[in-house]
Amino acid sequence: MAKARRSRAVYTNPQPRLSADERREQIIESARLVFEQAGFDGARTRDLATAAGVNEALLYRHFASKEELFEAAVADPLEAAVAKLVGFSGAPPETFDSSGTVMHERTHKFVDDLLGVMDEIGPLLGVVLFGQATRSEEYFRNRIDPSLTKIEDVVKANLPAWRHKDFDIALMVRLTVGMTWFLSVTDKLCKRNRNRAATADAITTMLLEGVGVN
Repeated sequence: MAKARRSRAVYTNPQPRLSADERREQIIESARLVFEQAGFDGARTRDLATAAGVNEALLYRHFASKEELFEAAVADPLEAAVAKLVGFSGAPPETFDSSGTVMHERTHKFVDDLLGVMDEIGPLLGVVLFGQATRSEEYFRNRIDPSLTKIEDVVKANLPAWRHKDFDIALMVRLTVGMTWFLSVTDKLCKRNRNRAATADAITTMLLEGVGVN
């Protein structure tokens, strides 16, 4: 019988080992679900580790604290979307965009990405900003505001490349981020499914026609 057990063990098909980056992402994705269900205070590190299929020791190898994991679960997708924006639109087009086509394409891509991000982190963003009074200001200042500043820098870099009215860049950026966040949250609450590309196009048109010159 022991021999048979040893024979079966030889053919065990273990799960492939994940790289450190893959494991970190797995922990973050699992943590989002736990945080959404239990909130920050209700989520125990043991629950977070179990959801990710790891032990607490491994969890702490990737994240020094529950706070750090929570911040990464919310901030990382936004920072990734901003990095894509900088890569795609960080420099103005080589020729003047007289038709506004390039600006529409760039803005649409970012808004579409942003809508996707808010689908991931919308509820958690509300928790971190409005449900943690003692930490929300520091979190916003350290993790959210730098992303908003980078978006502003991209808008400024592209200003000379198209015809537009004068507008408040910081206000426009915050309106865009706030719009996509609130839309995502209310759609979840109302169980409404929108076509993301069509929604991004509608938002882009409203933004650019509001500041563009006919």
